[in-house]
Amino acid sequence: MLVFTTIEITKGFQVWKDMVKESGGKMKEYGMTMICVGPQADDETKLHGVLHFESMEHLKKFQADEELTQKRIDAGVKVETGTFTPVSDAALVNFPSVITQHE
Repeated sequence: MLVFTTIEITKGFQVWKDMVKESGGKMKEYGMTMICVGPQADDETKLHGVLHFESMEHLKKFQADEELTQKRIDAGVKVETGTFTPVSDAALVNFPSVITQHE
């Protein structure tokens, strides 16, 4: 299940990214893969992304994880600003080719 997401951060993208990398085990536990997440070009306090969850149940478990939520808050995430919009299975993905960028 693809999900479009937006959220505000207060401590910068690198702090957020470090928290995400430290939380890889939790992401796997919740069947979550980040397809693409990055700061808005003209406002680095706003993140936009495309995520994949194995199911709606996995998304709900991610959202209900109090320990992970606190880690996100500690990393400057304003969790109350977050949106998660599920995308139809009819979505067009990786057309006409796959673009990858790894750090």
